[in-house]
Amino acid sequence: MTDGLGATDMRAVTQLDYSDYPVERHRHLHHIFPGNGADHLKLGAEVEFARGCPYSCTFCNKTLFRNKYRERNLSEVIAEVDQLLARGVDYIYFIDEIFGVGKQVRQLLEALAQRPVSIGFQTRIDLWSEESIDLLGRAHCVSFECGIESITDEGRHALNKNCKIDTDRITEILLYARTKIPWVQANLIKTAEDDPALVAAWQANLKARGVWVSEPVPMFPFPGSPEYVTTFGAAPDEGAWERAHDYYLHLFAAKGFSDVQDQRPRSLAELEAPNETFAEAVCVSC
Repeated sequence: MTDGLGATDMRAVTQLDYSDYPVERHRHLHHIFPGNGADHLKLGAEVEFARGCPYSCTFCNKTLFRNKYRERNLSEVIAEVDQLLARGVDYIYFIDEIFGVGKQVRQLLEALAQRPVSIGFQTRIDLWSEESIDLLGRAHCVSFECGIESITDEGRHALNKNCKIDTDRITEILLYARTKIPWVQANLIKTAEDDPALVAAWQANLKARGVWVSEPVPMFPFPGSPEYVTTFGAAPDEGAWERAHDYYLHLFAAKGFSDVQDQRPRSLAELEAPNETFAEAVCVSC
């Protein structure tokens, strides 16, 4: 079931059958946090509307796996949603690489607006306007996560974001989204082009107005990403993950890691080494 280029033909993917799926056990609500305005939601599920991404950001490892953007048939997705609603689901997280690109997005949101379900997803801020965010509000969007990456045109250009709007407009849309959506998140990556003081000021402004902004995350050269090829000068091989991880640890040992990361992470070699204490305990028990 491929399109001739080795990619799954998403138009041929019919609705999943959830009749035997233990939906009632799925209490995890993807990207819903305590106190973010969605505490009333009880039962979550994940749905895929589209696969792949048409952009070519340097840091993304979608190249080898989910490069080509493909939408499913809208009717199949809606039928899947209705099946989940009948099972008691009241929150759906769209697991698309990037939500909001396709030609059928507006139709999907209009259909969701007529149904008793909340939604969340990951997206790009330049895909949205005040008018489309109003539609998100009507479609019960409660979790809106955006990859901003850099607060400067230069930084976004260095990451090949191909962003169509400037930082002032990004800020406007984020703040407007927060008036319609309980959880709005802006993610940043550490770039040489961004002044840490200006980043901190931008963060403080948005956080004071209800938008959560991440600390700039050190960029990992994922095998399969353009950044990996640029860094190591070759396509990934069997040692790619170890090479990338070791490079990452050495690069940011002095600069510091993200606020949500261990500040003294271990290498893959250490993590994969046999646990001698555990091995000895097993031998004793034998």
